[in-house]
Amino acid sequence: MSFQSFDGSKHRINGSLECLSASSKGLSKSLFGVESTSDQRARVERSLKNRKGGDMIKLERDCFLHYAIYIGKDNVVDFVADNGGIVTVRTLCETVGASECAIDNYLDNDCSHYPEKEIVKRALLAIAEEHIYSLGTYNCEHFATWCRYGYKYCHQPCEVAATLGAIANKT
Repeated sequence: MSFQSFDGSKHRINGSLECLSASSKGLSKSLFGVESTSDQRARVERSLKNRKGGDMIKLERDCFLHYAIYIGKDNVVDFVADNGGIVTVRTLCETVGASECAIDNYLDNDCSHYPEKEIVKRALLAIAEEHIYSLGTYNCEHFATWCRYGYKYCHQPCEVAATLGAIANKT
């Protein structure tokens, strides 16, 4: 498949475009041939090779971390800000996009977590519920820690506030 960019140059795309819906960052990497779908799958497989149901998956986005719950069969449940807040099941490929990813059950050393099947059940049951996304009080990390540990926790708000403050001071 090939396409013509805005500057008139022509580009050929090798590989599948199956995972384009993850993010604009993932889309641009795939479109310009930097990472094929098979390369992406291999990268995700290397990063998450020991994954099991109920694990928190951390994705490194440009200015923040995104969290999802691994539910098995290469699927995750995550909470996104779309339309005010939606909990959905998506594939790992779709969710990870071009982001780096890792298993990040970072509170396991400090507190107990639900058994694997219970974490997955909590995540799946949350799909039918109404959620309102709030960057500071209820975001993807709050959702993931609630599924795994039973309470909402996020260690990012100070980092997010600092980043937003730095951006605001530049303008």
